Amino acid sequence: MTMQRDGRYSAKIDPHLRDALADAPDDTILHAVMVLDPDADNEESGEPDLHPSAFPSRAAWRRALLARREQQLARDTGRTVDALRDLCLRPRGGTVGRTVVVEGTARHIRASLELPGVLHASLDRSIALDHPQPRSRNVR
Repeated sequence: MTMQRDGRYSAKIDPHLRDALADAPDDTILHAVMVLDPDADNEESGEPDLHPSAFPSRAAWRRALLARREQQLARDTGRTVDALRDLCLRPRGGTVGRTVVVEGTARHIRASLELPGVLHASLDRSIALDHPQPRSRNVR
């Protein structure tokens, strides 16, 4: 089953992924970058603020802040990440932000677009960097 180019997920996916999914046989392996929505029923943790004076160093405070952020992201997006795994996709990332890269078949990526926790999906692809050439100087 292929996806129609004007499918119901057009607002959720970029044109490159839309085209790849429309053209790909079900068993084609693709990589997609997905932005996840925090679970709507997830409450704030109620944890107190981490004050720098409670730590022996700024580095220790920063490590504690990062660890708390990872725990919060795991709570906020955990069900969606689990649902992606249940669809036989392999999500990676999502420890610092709400973006994960998933690898799996076109069929499973299409199915993942049904998940309410997937806000946006893009085809993971190489990005060419533009390296400007130095300007030549005309010396007179």
